[in-house]
Order: sequence, then C-alpha cells, then structure tokens
Amino acid sequence: MKDIITLLQHKKQEIITELKQGNTSQQGLISQLDKAISWLNTVEEHQLDTAKHYNIHQLPDTSHGMSFFHLMIDCESSDPNDWVEYTPNNNAIEMCMGDLVIVKK
Repeated sequence: MKDIITLLQHKKQEIITELKQGNTSQQGLISQLDKAISWLNTVEEHQLDTAKHYNIHQLPDTSHGMSFFHLMIDCESSDPNDWVEYTPNNNAIEMCMGDLVIVKK
C-alpha cells in the first residue's frame, strides 16, 4: 500500500510542478489525489485488508428524532442491565443515523 501512496504523492507533485509552469490541464486531479491519498493512508494506518473482507453498514434513520446509537459490551449476558457502554479513553462513541460501521467478516 505504501508504494501506491508514494506513487500518487509523486503524481501530485508532478501536477503541481506543471501548474507552476502554466499547464492547468490536470489541475482538477489534485483534490482527487488528496482524497485517494488520505483514504489509502487510513487503510494503511488501520491495516485494513481487502475491501471484500468487510461489511459496511449505514445506520438507519430511527424516526425518533435525533437518537444516538451506543456501542455496548454485552458481558456475555442477554440482560441489557448487565451491559457496559464501550467508551475508549472515557469518551462515548456517539453514532447517529447515516454514520457508517465497518465490520470485519
């Protein structure tokens, strides 16, 4: 993954050099390259594998106003009173409609 990120960064630099020389034909590619590099860096940082190894779920509109979804640890119990909210670094993860959840298959 690092090789393709480096390749895209080099391509971006080539376009910037061309822009400085007055060639604006590929100017629109810079923002697309920035997006691609950003996403690929995230994939690399989190060591995500092939896309087909994940399911992506979009959280639904609950039609209950502005509701949040909570990520719970069930403590091997079906009783919600035993559940504990997952709060990394003592911060709740506030998810709401439209947010995406990526789950490894």
